[in-house]
Amino acid sequence: MKAASTELLHFLAHACELEQEAHDRYTELADALAAHNNGEVAAFFRAMAEEASRHLAEVSLLAAGLPLPELKAWEYDWPGAEAPETASHEAAHYRMTLREAMELALAQERSAGAFYRDRADRAGEEDTRRLASEFADEEAEHAERLALRLQDLPAVSELAREDDDPPHLPE
Repeated sequence: MKAASTELLHFLAHACELEQEAHDRYTELADALAAHNNGEVAAFFRAMAEEASRHLAEVSLLAAGLPLPELKAWEYDWPGAEAPETASHEAAHYRMTLREAMELALAQERSAGAFYRDRADRAGEEDTRRLASEFADEEAEHAERLALRLQDLPAVSELAREDDDPPHLPE
């Protein structure tokens, strides 16, 4: 087996971090929604965390025994402030519907797919290009499955986030 290139090692380090961040954020969201008794959405986010965990295991297996670089947070080359598959805290709401959660996840799957596709397009070496393309295709499959599931869900009502018991603040 030939030695892994620096480009491939950096790609795998990014893929591991991307999936770890996705797992961690979906777990945080699941815990938060469960604490607010939004069980349906919490269960969905937990399933997304498990999917990210499976992807991380796959990438970790590919990287096993390889000297991946230990990058600092600011050394990752993300298109935004966080890893592409990391859902923002600001996008979540304790009363979010399953549709809203799936739309959020769909955007994250597409973001991860675009990241991997960009890496494939910019790769200078065949091994990195092939692996990044495979990852992009896998993210596209996940996005397609979510898009199909969304078709079966009702539209979100404008009243979905109306608080039945708004906080009472002292004047």
